Amino acid sequence: MKPMFTDCYCTQFRRASNGLTRIYDNALRPQGLRITQFSLLRGLGRLGQATLTELSDEAALDRTTMSRNVKVLIDAGWIDAIPGEMDGREKILKLNDRGRKTIQDATPAWSKAQSRVEKYLKQYLKTPTNKQLIEALEALQTPTD
Repeated sequence: MKPMFTDCYCTQFRRASNGLTRIYDNALRPQGLRITQFSLLRGLGRLGQATLTELSDEAALDRTTMSRNVKVLIDAGWIDAIPGEMDGREKILKLNDRGRKTIQDATPAWSKAQSRVEKYLKQYLKTPTNKQLIEALEALQTPTD
């Protein structure tokens, strides 16, 4: 069933986000990953190491959501949590070799999903480039009033 039309940008972006998630989840399913997990692994890879708060900021997720997601990554054996030097309660998260291999193995599937999204968008946008699309989406993440 097709959703009812709404002219609310927020509702349309939420619906589009769900559709995008399905595309990436379907592509990554054979690797045993969801896009949320793949994104967190890549984010931690970019950071090198991070506290839960730092990874939350990188992924734009609240700490409670991040805690649940990080537990899944630790249980899967993709990241390690090491007690912090200053405060043993604060864990330092690090991508381990198994996590790096998981990213490497899943990247071709992610790339196919990425290309599928780009191909679909080119039907609707005059001259879309991935750089322009990323810039527009980043601008929406921190709107100014």
